[in-house]
Amino acid sequence: MTNLDPTQTPRDGAPAELPALPRRSILMLGVGLLAGCATSGSQTARMPSPLWPDPALFTQKPRVPLPLPAAPTLAGVIPRSAWTKGTPAVDNIDPMLPIHWITIHHDGMTPFLATDYASCAARIELIRNGHRGKGWADIGYHFIVDRSGRVWEGRDLRYQGAHVKDQNEGNLGILCVGNFDHQMPSWAQLAALDRHLRVCMAKFKVKAANVRSHQEWASAKTACPGRNLQAKMGGIRRAIA
Repeated sequence: MTNLDPTQTPRDGAPAELPALPRRSILMLGVGLLAGCATSGSQTARMPSPLWPDPALFTQKPRVPLPLPAAPTLAGVIPRSAWTKGTPAVDNIDPMLPIHWITIHHDGMTPFLATDYASCAARIELIRNGHRGKGWADIGYHFIVDRSGRVWEGRDLRYQGAHVKDQNEGNLGILCVGNFDHQMPSWAQLAALDRHLRVCMAKFKVKAANVRSHQEWASAKTACPGRNLQAKMGGIRRAIA
């Protein structure tokens, strides 16, 4: 075997020749390799995980939501499965506390006059996508009332809503579709709101004094539900009292 000339460059793909090692050095090298794989006593050499990042580096377990009882069923409500395939982000949502308040809203978007089923379903899905785009777990309201008088299921009643700043605990949110700064609520919409309020109040034992509009919460700082629906709030409370 010839000694490797450090000034020579081997051909592409051809292994370079290495200088010969003494027999004793080869034997000692083999002993050293065996020692590196061996364990001694209770000391164990931990091999790195083949995955990266190494799962062993993470000790905090992800939050697993606790199973909740089934949501209360209310007669005459269109289930959310009829208008969306989207599901709430249950790792970013709180369970609903006992309900003591009901808050009424409008969507505050462009005026909406449609009454057909498909258009109303699309409007509700648009609102849900907007709320999800804000990083919320789901649509913020528990029920939605459209202009034809249909009542739609929004956020599952097992979960706290996202509709009044700092006041969502035990607070059921009802949305009336439309912008009532620029249009009037329909008679069918107001009649359905009255009926549904009575059902919810009886179901959850909520007093008429605890039915509010969004702007009636001091923390809200909003014009919701718009001046034309806000003007109806006194009559709504008297009717349901």
